[in-house]
Amino acid sequence: QQTGVAPTDDGFTVIAPAARDADRDGASFVGDPSMGFSPLRAFGPGFLSHFKLKLRKDLQTKELMLVDSPGMIDSPEGQHTARGADAPARHGERGYDFLGVTRWLAEQADVVLLFFDPDKPGTTGETLGCLTHSLAGLEHKTHIVLNKVDTFAHIHDFARAYGALCWNLSKVIPRKDLPRIYTMFLPPHAVGGARKRAQAGVAEQAAGLSPLALALAELDHTREELIEKVHCAPERRIDNLITSAHDGTALLRMHSVVLEHLRAAYASAQFRSHSTVGGLVALAPVAGGGAVLWDWATLTKELTTLL
Repeated sequence: QQTGVAPTDDGFTVIAPAARDADRDGASFVGDPSMGFSPLRAFGPGFLSHFKLKLRKDLQTKELMLVDSPGMIDSPEGQHTARGADAPARHGERGYDFLGVTRWLAEQADVVLLFFDPDKPGTTGETLGCLTHSLAGLEHKTHIVLNKVDTFAHIHDFARAYGALCWNLSKVIPRKDLPRIYTMFLPPHAVGGARKRAQAGVAEQAAGLSPLALALAELDHTREELIEKVHCAPERRIDNLITSAHDGTALLRMHSVVLEHLRAAYASAQFRSHSTVGGLVALAPVAGGGAVLWDWATLTKELTTLL
């Protein structure tokens, strides 16, 4: 999967382990029962044309399926609309219901990582829209990550970006306490063999690393903790299934209570209606001093007046 400062793709990519490498388009695998993506057909061909599968044999783990979402960059109109309190999902900008797709995938996922880049710490309206619409109620498995912290040149730049992210999140998260924000960076030994060059007497600064990147030992624990949460996703599957079953049961109980109330109200209304008809027919001869015949139009009018 390609990465970069700007978004490098325009769709959702599923990365799964397999015996051999292969790439498949969304329409060719979304109906596969073993994949579990069949409900995504409801989002139409506009989404399926931006949905693809990458099967890779060299993945380090064989128990995880990763879903990479497209980068979030808003047009001026998109920023204005997405920041509204009740901003609906608009199909014009993406060609499909982006927030709806994100919501469905987040509900099926066991771990959700929401990455923020240092240069855009929560300032795009589409990102904030995902927090308020797509990830609402899924806080127990959502982790917020400030990515690429090794790109800061000075420690105060890191502090400003971290503070800006907290400030922006406080505007959209309807709670007093902010969730934990993890930090992620690429370790020096993974950047072009920087560690080997350092051992050879070449300064790591020459490898393109900022001075802050050389002092990230205190953040390494947070990085490893986040990686451990990702690797624990198969174990969390059971917990998420229990949570989903609990929520579904509560929703079913609420529907049952509402339907029972409607049934009782309907039965009571039917009983009152029958009682009223019987009373009118019984009182009709008495009211006229003799036998009075009620036609159907007159009886309907009387019932309407009484009810």
